[in-house]
Amino acid sequence: MDTILLLYIGLALIHLSLRSEGLKNLGSLTKVLLMPLLMMYVLKNGAKPLLLCSLALATVGDYFLTKASRKNTFTLGMISFALAHLCYSMHILLTPLQWLPIGIGLLLVLAPFFYLLKLLKYSPFKIRYILYAVNLFAMTVLCFGSGSMLASLGALAFIISDGMIAMGSLNRHQCTVTTEMAMYILAQLLLILGLVTL
Repeated sequence: MDTILLLYIGLALIHLSLRSEGLKNLGSLTKVLLMPLLMMYVLKNGAKPLLLCSLALATVGDYFLTKASRKNTFTLGMISFALAHLCYSMHILLTPLQWLPIGIGLLLVLAPFFYLLKLLKYSPFKIRYILYAVNLFAMTVLCFGSGSMLASLGALAFIISDGMIAMGSLNRHQCTVTTEMAMYILAQLLLILGLVTL
């Protein structure tokens, strides 16, 4: 396996261990170092500008979400990740798309989208969450259209990860930070492994 990917996995395990032990400050430090490692992997494999931009924005988002106890930093984190998803989508749109997988992807995201609409019925943050979700679901559909199984699985993992965070913020069900981060780390890895070869 690639040395950079081994470092990423190793750092991810350290980060998850720190968070599970409640060592928040050290966990925050390791969190913001994860995406730069994937940036190094992208640079090693062709320096795709939009992928680098997405990972840079994700790093900014990670930083803001380490301080998410303050409402304004949570919003800034959401914006950073929304822009990161947009960069992934733009990268995919520069490649040939397959229409049948796009249809499959669209069908797969309909259920979580309508479930989200139901959850947000009385939320004062409805518009914010819906716009973010549409952006994420569009990226997911495009990942399916790219024909990359890894990218498609990564996008689905991102939906699960962000779904966990959304459920917590809506006081529906609170997953552990370790579980949320494990899914997020996997999602980003699969997305990059899938998209870097397009």
